[in-house]
Amino acid sequence: MASGDVTAVELATVAIGMIEALNPSINAVICKDYERALKCAAQPSTGPLAGVPFLLKDVYLYTDGMPTTWGSKFFQGTRPRADSTMVSQWRAAGLTILGKTNAPEFASEFVTDPAAYGRTINPWDANVTVGGSSGGAAAAVSSGMVPLAHATDLGGSIRVPAACCGLYGFKPTAGLNSSGPYFKEIAHGLNSDHVVTRSVRDSAASLDITAGSGRGNYLAGHLAQPRKLKIAATVHGADGLVADHLQVRAVEDVVARLREHGHDVHLFENSPFIAVGDWFDLLWIDDIPRLLADEAGYRCREPMPGELEPFTLVALDLLSAAGPAGVERAIRMMAEAARSHLQLFETYDVLLTPSLACDPAPVGTLGFNDLGTMANWAAAGYGFAPFSIHANIAGQPAASLPLPLPESDIPIGVQLMAAPHRDLLVLQLSRQLEESVQWESSYRRMWNKSVREMAPS
Repeated sequence: MASGDVTAVELATVAIGMIEALNPSINAVICKDYERALKCAAQPSTGPLAGVPFLLKDVYLYTDGMPTTWGSKFFQGTRPRADSTMVSQWRAAGLTILGKTNAPEFASEFVTDPAAYGRTINPWDANVTVGGSSGGAAAAVSSGMVPLAHATDLGGSIRVPAACCGLYGFKPTAGLNSSGPYFKEIAHGLNSDHVVTRSVRDSAASLDITAGSGRGNYLAGHLAQPRKLKIAATVHGADGLVADHLQVRAVEDVVARLREHGHDVHLFENSPFIAVGDWFDLLWIDDIPRLLADEAGYRCREPMPGELEPFTLVALDLLSAAGPAGVERAIRMMAEAARSHLQLFETYDVLLTPSLACDPAPVGTLGFNDLGTMANWAAAGYGFAPFSIHANIAGQPAASLPLPLPESDIPIGVQLMAAPHRDLLVLQLSRQLEESVQWESSYRRMWNKSVREMAPS
């Protein structure tokens, strides 16, 4: 783009062709806005991501011309609204928004299999989950439809799909990117919107667009080598959980690489994580009644049977039983948990963990409909991704990095986490490891194998 070798219209046309060829097999894109995208691409624009094809996740951000359906049958056919702040920022920066990606209803699961749109397929291996809740975004980027896509994270929903799909997934400090103008905050501050990408560079460039003036130049700044850091590393989650063999191998590999770069790495033989109780779920469930009431007002009716998924109904019952006092208690518990967790970062600059406790879960083993009860769902989901939610509770920047290992077809996700507002440090350390690992070769291997099988034409 910068050299003039290609135009934004040409790139958009190629991306549209990729979506049309691959989406019937992957089911990552659930809404398309090609006509408007091509018109926008024809308008001159400058900047690091000007003209880059882009997709939005179907939750949290509203979009002029496309409805936000929250992955729900009840919201299908709802009215589009004026662009949310981040969407306006991406448009102004020249990204070409082609459509929206699949997500579980109300972004509530570690899988992407909503009744409204069906299951999204992992381009690396159709037998394992893409993760959730940004599974559609991760599948679209890892398959090569687009180079980056909007994602959200209130309990690991950027990092979990990134780990399942071999991507770089960065969750910024809470509040760094705007949730306005429709929301002051989401899930009582747990959520951060950003992107999933194939490179640290593209994530940093997107953060420059959305983080606002005066927050730092992340694209230029992430290229600097980080100072020598004091890093804690663990493969142990709360409640005695220990990650599986490949996840341990991945962390050990990264520990060795970090030490080669001169960092002081301390490998914990026990867990630095505190246990998190049932109160955590009340914080994200608490948004759902307001969304439903707003849509019911627009439609002049309540949801009919079958328009909300069983998991949503069980979650709403849980919230009703807890009542306002239960939510207030959950808010206090979150603050206490954040204070306790952040004590670690008074001693260490960064915490290194696996992104997941095990390999991407087989299809049909992790969703609520597979497990039947809230207790079973929580045990399976938080056991699958036990290292994620503390960064949401404490509002920290955290990233999942794809580490290729000879023993695994899918790169293994490793997570870096730092104190709030140290986003640039996470990006710099991610870049240092990206150069060491050279994970971009993994994408080429996957495209040569899986994508051609999905779209042989």
